[in-house]
Amino acid sequence: MLFGIAIFMYKLKQIPEDFVVEEVINLDLIDNGDYSYFLIEKKNWNTKDIVKIIAKRLNIRERRINIAGIKDKIACTKQYISVFGINPRNLERIKIKDVKITFIGYGNERIRLGQAIENKFVIVVRNLDSKGRETELVENYFYDQRFGGRNHLLGEALVKKELRKFCYMLRLKWDENDYIGAIRKLKKSLLIFYINAYQSLLWNRAVSSYINENYIGCFSVDYSVGKLVFCSGKVDNIKVPVLGFGTEFKDKKISRIYNEILKEEKLKLEDFIFKEIPELVSEGVDRDLVVKIKDLKIKYSDDERNKGKRKAVLRFSLPSGSYGTIVVKKIFS
Repeated sequence: MLFGIAIFMYKLKQIPEDFVVEEVINLDLIDNGDYSYFLIEKKNWNTKDIVKIIAKRLNIRERRINIAGIKDKIACTKQYISVFGINPRNLERIKIKDVKITFIGYGNERIRLGQAIENKFVIVVRNLDSKGRETELVENYFYDQRFGGRNHLLGEALVKKELRKFCYMLRLKWDENDYIGAIRKLKKSLLIFYINAYQSLLWNRAVSSYINENYIGCFSVDYSVGKLVFCSGKVDNIKVPVLGFGTEFKDKKISRIYNEILKEEKLKLEDFIFKEIPELVSEGVDRDLVVKIKDLKIKYSDDERNKGKRKAVLRFSLPSGSYGTIVVKKIFS
C-alpha cells in the first residue's frame, strides 16, 4: 500500500548527451526492393519533425515514411525508418543540423510501429546525494512522450464523440456542422496517436490503482498527467488490457478497477468503435504490467555539472514500447 510520495532531487537531460537511446531491429535486407531503410542519428529533434522535413525535402507524402517508434527530443537517438519508392541517394544527400542519415539497404516491407525488438539506453542522472534503489523489474507505465501536453485530451474528445470540442481544440474549420469532414482532413496516424494517448492514460491509472491495492512498500511519483505508483518490492507480471472495444478482462481485480474508471469517465467499451470514422476503431491489446530491465549497470562518480553532487551512468535495455525514463523514476525517486 502507498506509504509516501517521492520528491524529485535528481536532474535528467541537462545536456542531450545525458540521454542516449538506440533502437534494435531486425530488417530483412535484399538486393533491391520497394522500400529503402535508413538509420537516423539525431540530437535535439523529435521523430515526427524529422519525418516532416524528410518528406518535404523529397517532395513526397509523409505516409511513405514509416518508423518503429517515437524517440525523445532532448536526447541523442538512433532509430530506423523505411521510405517507399525513392532513390536512397536523394535522402542521403539531405543535410539537417545535428542529424546523420545512413542508407542501410532495401526490403519488401515497410517498418511498422512496435517492430523494434528493444531499445538500448545510456542515461546520465545528475545532482544526486545518494545511490538509488536496486531493482530488476519496472512497472511498464507509459510516459510523457505519449501524452505531449493535450494529446490525451484530444483522444478523450474523439473517443467520447465530442467532435465539436475536438475541432475547437485544434482550431479546425468546418462547414455546416460537418465536424467529421474537418477531422478527416487530419492524418489517420495522428488521430490514432491521440486515441492511443487517452488509452495510455487510462492504462496508467488502472495499473497505479492495482499496484497500490495489492502490494506493500509502494510510493507515488508525479508525472505530466497525474501520479504513478511503484512498488519497492517484487511485482508479479500479468497482462493488463489497453482498453478497446474488444477488451476481455481476465483478471477480476483489473476488471473491477477498470470498470470503476469507465464509470468515472462515463465510457463504455463500445465507445472505441467509430462509426463515423471506421478506420479509427480500436480493438484493444494486452500490455505487460512489469518488464525486466535487461543488463542493468550503474556507475557512480562526481558530477562535473553540479558541484558537490554525484552522478550515475545507467546502461540497460528495455523491450520496445517501454520507457527508459520510467526506470530512472523508479530507481531515483
